[in-house]
Amino acid sequence: MDLRVLLVEDDDDNRELMAEVLAASGCQVLSVATGQDGLKALAEHAIDVVVTDVGMPGMGGLEMARAAKAIAPKVPVVIVTGWVEREDIARARGGDVDAVLIKPVDPDALAQAVSDVAQRRSRP
Repeated sequence: MDLRVLLVEDDDDNRELMAEVLAASGCQVLSVATGQDGLKALAEHAIDVVVTDVGMPGMGGLEMARAAKAIAPKVPVVIVTGWVEREDIARARGGDVDAVLIKPVDPDALAQAVSDVAQRRSRP
């Protein structure tokens, strides 16, 4: 996978682990700790996929997803959440969110989700 992934995660350990998983799968990873920094990075860099945590202080992942789609509508967004309320997950899927992963995230599932949303984006 030769993708440029923007990883937005406020927890240092989770961000480091997910960045390592994505890098091991062949992705170039730009990781930041806040939604605001994520939006800045998205505006300044060529990004293929955004991966963002939902529960972050300040700008949460769902707000980040909406703002990311306003900046780069064709860039897929994968959200990662420890919240497993079915209503919230169902509401997240669709318009602003291309895939949802539940924490703790299986490394293979993370790499596969990023690959899947990138492939769907590239189809005519």
